[in-house]
Amino acid sequence: MSKTVQIEKEMSRISALLLEQSHLRMLGNDSWVFPLQQAEIQMKTVVRSQMDVLMKMILKILDRLAVKEPNEISELLAVETIFVDHMLELMMQNNMVEKIDTIYRLTTSGSMHLTKGTFAHDPMDEDMEIAYSSYHSESLKRDHGFNIVDEDENVPDFRFKEEAEMMDVTQLDDSKIRQMIQDSDYEFLVENGQKLIEEICSVELKENLRAVCLEFHLHDRTEDTVFIRVWNTWTGKFDPLFENELNQKDATRLRKKYIG
Repeated sequence: MSKTVQIEKEMSRISALLLEQSHLRMLGNDSWVFPLQQAEIQMKTVVRSQMDVLMKMILKILDRLAVKEPNEISELLAVETIFVDHMLELMMQNNMVEKIDTIYRLTTSGSMHLTKGTFAHDPMDEDMEIAYSSYHSESLKRDHGFNIVDEDENVPDFRFKEEAEMMDVTQLDDSKIRQMIQDSDYEFLVENGQKLIEEICSVELKENLRAVCLEFHLHDRTEDTVFIRVWNTWTGKFDPLFENELNQKDATRLRKKYIG
């Protein structure tokens, strides 16, 4: 299906949706594009879960007693030494326990984990893709049902493009990247706990996209007002940001054009 046919088909569908309101009259329409930056985020995450009962008991013992050998703990807890060995190794790998002068001791991190009753698992490397819109100053969730991208640059740019400040997604600070991940469909709740972003390692621009919006010029015959609706084909929703800007800057001109 050609780009023109795609736009016309979607334009007809949304027009019919709008005109279900009998007091509205369609005056005209338009289509244009706005830039999206498709980027890949590389990050380190950790899963924080409720602390294992054995781990908690071992930490409490090390917090109160001077322990030299794992079998001392196993005798106190009536647990096989092999399980204590495994747990001590795990906690030392995660900087919760250290051995100083033959004595097992809690680190600051170990004390913190004991107080909170949680355990942070080993960090994992993960990546995810976002589509960042500088206009919206956020990542836009894609509606995979139907969206139009202008790959041939045949559709004109948004007419107020020059007035917007374009930001490079790779230059955004960590807090903004983290917020966009949190606002996305990324799963933070996992089977054995909650996933946390430990570090944003890199943000790499993969592709610059031209996402198509459909603009509708409407006359409310009850209120005698001319206004604009904008359908964002990337999100599959009406876009209040573009609608507000166009209604503020262009509704008066359109009224003169269509009604006089």
